Amino acid sequence: MALRYADTVNTAAAVVSPYILADWGSGFAEGSATFSQFSAGGWSGQAILSGSRFFRSERPLFAELAGLAGGSTHNDGSRTGEAVANGRLHYPRGQGELFVGAGVGRTWDGDTWRTLLLGEAGVALGMSDRNVLVTLSPAVINDSTRYADLQTALAWKTPGADLSAVVGVRFGDQLTTLNSSARSWASVSASRQLSSRIAINLSGGTYPIDPTQGFPGGRFISIAMRLNTSRRRAAAPATIQPPEMSVDSATPLATATAFDVRRDPAGKIVFRVTAPGATRVELNGDFTNWIPLPLTADPVIPGQWSIAMPISPGKYQMNIRVNGDKWIVPPGLLSMLDEFGGAVGLLIVQ
Repeated sequence: MALRYADTVNTAAAVVSPYILADWGSGFAEGSATFSQFSAGGWSGQAILSGSRFFRSERPLFAELAGLAGGSTHNDGSRTGEAVANGRLHYPRGQGELFVGAGVGRTWDGDTWRTLLLGEAGVALGMSDRNVLVTLSPAVINDSTRYADLQTALAWKTPGADLSAVVGVRFGDQLTTLNSSARSWASVSASRQLSSRIAINLSGGTYPIDPTQGFPGGRFISIAMRLNTSRRRAAAPATIQPPEMSVDSATPLATATAFDVRRDPAGKIVFRVTAPGATRVELNGDFTNWIPLPLTADPVIPGQWSIAMPISPGKYQMNIRVNGDKWIVPPGLLSMLDEFGGAVGLLIVQ
């Protein structure tokens, strides 16, 4: 990459960024690192490891225990570090959820270790093509620095493009020793799919200081191109449809208008999709290894489709498809971005 920073650094760099993710339904762990070797001399490295474990409840609540640890090191001898453990309660409701949490940890700015106390409360709303996340995060550092961040994140997915924006404001103490007194920030990012394997990304805005590790705030603008060499979801096996199931230009488009998940007396999870006018409905998810499974049409109620599966309690990602069209987030499920930038629904099985 090429890098220009603060009108004082103008260099190129070779960057390696490994990433690993393990997801087993009721929890996940992920790790990432970045190592940069600059052409003008010098190097920089960062790494972080995080994970969450979800727990079922008899009530419409589920708990989460999470933690992260990471830090950075640089050729000039500067170092930073952070380790935090926290817990959350999630309350799914309709197309979103409410959540609250608290955490404790230690941070290091290269000279001094500090104790960090964190709080968190927020609301998430999701639909098939857009998401809104509002959070309030109070923090206390060494019982002397107190502040709270109020932040709103928006994401909007359109055919061939993704848009996102973040707006935040800080209340309370501000560390002016980091040469920044700004109490608000905003950024915008846009990704455009040029082809099935090439995308371009533009982003820019401002970001706040990080009092926990001593990072200053600043402004940024970037342009990047992403190359994708494989697709994650396996394609459905090619089949010859009978004449009554063929779809042509004269066939009215059908879509899913409702989605329901229940547990039957045998303990299986029953997925029900309402799709008036549909001739074929499928679902896939990480509990199917992303292999599409067909639903069965209700012989009595038109437009009703269902399938029953044995699924253990936990957190899952899934999508549905009607009449062989594109995969979409089921109505009523919280929409989220997967690791490949696509939209998937978050399913909680209790």
